[in-house]
Amino acid sequence: MRVLHVIPSLASRTGGPATSVVESSLALRRCGVDVTIFATDMAEAASARRHVRATLADMPPGARDLDVRLFPARWPYRLAFSPAMFRALRAEVRRYDVVHIHSLFLFPQFAAYRAASGASVPYVVSPRGALDPYLRQRGRSVKVVAERLWQRAMLTHAAALHLTSGEEARLTSDIAPRVARHVVPNGIRCADYSELPSGQEFRRRHLGGSGEPVVMYLGRLSHKKGLDILIRAFALVRRDVPACRLAIVGPDDEGLTAELVALARREGVAERIVFTGMLSGVEKLDALAAAGVWALPSHTENFGNAVVEALAAGRATVISPAVNIAPEIAASGAGIVAPLSAEAFGAEIAALLRDDARREALVVRAREFARRYDWSIVGPRLAEMYAQVAGRALPDAGLEVRTCA
Repeated sequence: MRVLHVIPSLASRTGGPATSVVESSLALRRCGVDVTIFATDMAEAASARRHVRATLADMPPGARDLDVRLFPARWPYRLAFSPAMFRALRAEVRRYDVVHIHSLFLFPQFAAYRAASGASVPYVVSPRGALDPYLRQRGRSVKVVAERLWQRAMLTHAAALHLTSGEEARLTSDIAPRVARHVVPNGIRCADYSELPSGQEFRRRHLGGSGEPVVMYLGRLSHKKGLDILIRAFALVRRDVPACRLAIVGPDDEGLTAELVALARREGVAERIVFTGMLSGVEKLDALAAAGVWALPSHTENFGNAVVEALAAGRATVISPAVNIAPEIAASGAGIVAPLSAEAFGAEIAALLRDDARREALVVRAREFARRYDWSIVGPRLAEMYAQVAGRALPDAGLEVRTCA
């Protein structure tokens, strides 16, 4: 069976979807599924203020081992416009049994939909959170135009919608209600987080060698992530735990750093906050190792790859109810789900920083919870979804389904 992924950008800095597409493709290959990835050559999100060309070096680890095709994007970059991708899709789409379209409202999704429909190839759509009620209201005028011109038809005629959590399925139940739903979570490589570095190199490079407790956010700097709430919460934390630091780790393609720094100054905590930019590989793991508490006060999160990575790393984690896997995390006791306010987040973070025993108890439950999302478990579920959509049996790939320690 052959599957074609179509995604606006495959660059690591664009966040969870790019990483998920690469890692799922590697997992699917172990299930006997051949995968090709079409993406534009944009090195950042379509909404970014500036654009440069991406290379395979900008992709998540493992992309070099896959069949990846990057197509030149051109103005209007805000739509990830790529006529070259459209031409390739029309020429080659019949080679595939299923087309998997990731995200919404951009040109690559339109191109994939038109090509697949024209060739009668079944396609699956992953909204990747774009249909969450919180995001539906942002950029509403552009979205209305896209919906009327093509996107409503794309969703209505899809073979299936792929959703990454039960909560995402609930929040999008009013969209194309007659289309089959498949709820399959994103996955992670648990083994990557089982043994962390010491965290000392992160402290040396970014905190001047300080041994103070660290509150950490790790992910893209985006309006939806609630970083203003986190900064206000941190200001409250310092009333109870004066000797602590806040590290905001991740790329800023939306240009938010200046206003977040200004907010930190108004709250009187600017000198206690560090913005590191994007970290990857060993540097990212070393950052996680330095974190005493990992926090995400997001307004919307269709899944939350970074959350599961933090849990796999055994971090004491505080998240908002808007993270769609929050109910599962709360039920398992793997992390803390706090109301989305500076006061609530501040109180939970401060309590964790003061309670070593409670943080240690969370380590075991967090890692146990994260194991259910290992690609050895999630990959076969994705393969089965594609088999159902294509009406084909999966090959016997001799796959050993296992979890990591």
